[in-house]
Amino acid sequence: MARQTLSKGEKEEIAKVANQKFAEGLLKKELPKYFDDFKELKSLSLKPFKNHLGKSSAVFVVEYLIKYLDKDGSSKELDLFCSAHTDGSREGAYIKTKFLYEQGFDKGKYRVSKPLFFVPEQKAFVYVASIGESLFKFFKEDPGADLDSALTLAAGWIKKLHGFDLKKNKFDWPDFRVANMIPTPEKFMADFIEDDKEQGKLVTDLYNQMHELELKYQTEYPQSLIYGDYHPENIIINGLDASDLEMIDFTDLALGDPMVDLGAFIQQFDFMGHNFVSREKINQNKKLFVEAYFKKPLDEIKTEYIKRINLYQSWTALRTAIFLFYMRDMDNPIHDLLEDCKNYINLSAKEEKEINLH
Repeated sequence: MARQTLSKGEKEEIAKVANQKFAEGLLKKELPKYFDDFKELKSLSLKPFKNHLGKSSAVFVVEYLIKYLDKDGSSKELDLFCSAHTDGSREGAYIKTKFLYEQGFDKGKYRVSKPLFFVPEQKAFVYVASIGESLFKFFKEDPGADLDSALTLAAGWIKKLHGFDLKKNKFDWPDFRVANMIPTPEKFMADFIEDDKEQGKLVTDLYNQMHELELKYQTEYPQSLIYGDYHPENIIINGLDASDLEMIDFTDLALGDPMVDLGAFIQQFDFMGHNFVSREKINQNKKLFVEAYFKKPLDEIKTEYIKRINLYQSWTALRTAIFLFYMRDMDNPIHDLLEDCKNYINLSAKEEKEINLH
C-alpha cells in the first residue's frame, strides 16, 4: 500500500520548527517550565541538520543555540535539539527517553540525553544537546585512533541497558522481531523482485532464513530491554579517553534478544569504517567490543551467543541494503551488503566462534 501524500498544511506545520519566530515563541513558552532560573530569551540561532520535505514524509532536525537572562540578571547559554517527523516516531522517542532518564540514566557514566518536551502539532521532540561528538566522527577523522577505551565504554552502556529491571520498572515496551522491519518484509521483497528477479530471490531467501533462525533462537534467551539500532553515530563522548557517555535517539527501544544490539553495533561499525579504517583494525575492534561486553575472550563466550550475534549482523546488513535500495543511488554497495548478509547467516548456523567475515 502506498503511503499517503502529505498535504501542504501538514508540511507547513512541521516546517515551523525551523522558523525563527515560531521557535522563539515556543521557547519563551516552554523554557520557564524546565529551567527555574529562566527570565528572558536574549537570542536564538537556528542550525539545521536535516530539512526534508518529501511527498509522503517530512523530517526536520534543528539545533537551537540559546542565550537567556536568568532571574539574577546573568547571561546563560543553552544548546537544544528539536527533532520532528511526520511519522509520529518522535513522540515515542520522547516517552522512552523520559522514562529511562527518570529511572537512573540521568547520571553516572552511562546516561541518556536529557529530554525536555514534546510538541504535538509539529510532532517534535525537544531535548538538551549532549556535550561532545559522536564516536563515528572520532574514528572517521582519525582512522588510526586507539578506540579500545571508547569501545569498552560503549559495551558498558549497552550492558547496563540490557540489565534494566523490567519487573521493577513497568512500561509498555514494543517487541523486537525481524518481521517487524519497516518497510514490511512483504513490501521490500516484492519491490526487490520487481526491480531485479535474481536479487529479489536472494533477498527473499535471506529474510526467510533469518526469520527461521530467530524463531529457533528466541527460546534460548530471556528478553531484555534493547536499543534496537546501536551504532557509533548515536554514542556521544568528549574524547576517545572519555570516562562517560550519553546516548541519543531512542526510537527503536524494545524488548528482545540482547544480541541484537551487539550484532547491530559491530556490523554498523564495520560498514561505517570500511572505507577508511584498515580491515585488520576493524576486525580487532569488533572482537574487542564483544569481549568487553562479556568480559571474557571470544573463545570463552558460549557458541549460542556468537550464533545470535551473527544472525543480527546479517539482519543489520540486510536492513542497510534495503535502506540504500530505496535511495536509488547507483553507487550504493547493495550487492556487497547482501553478500555479507548471506555469509553472516551461514556463520550463524555453524559452531564456530567467529564474528568477522574478511
